[in-house]
Amino acid sequence: MIDLIKKYIENKILLVKLELISVSANLAAKMISSLVVVLLATIILFMFSIALAFGIGQYFNNNVALGFAIVGGGYLLFFILYFIFAKDTIGRKVKDYVVKTAMEAQDDLINK
Repeated sequence: MIDLIKKYIENKILLVKLELISVSANLAAKMISSLVVVLLATIILFMFSIALAFGIGQYFNNNVALGFAIVGGGYLLFFILYFIFAKDTIGRKVKDYVVKTAMEAQDDLINK
């Protein structure tokens, strides 16, 4: 009887470890996927920013410095507004996303 209880406890510990690995793997996969999307969006934004800066500079018949200054000022304004209004909200949304993803992975594991 004691051997059966020991074996049951060992199997239960192994099951918890495997569930934790599965949840961690799902969470890591979703986070890496999100990171790739953010990286690609950043590259696209960067390219459009350069095009916009050159376009503004050409519009004002400037040697492009004015265009880059205007685009940089726009990003500076966005950065300041982010820190004033949205910093805590974004952090909370990221935490909620991580917890939601972990719970979904666990639900998927249970429902299999």
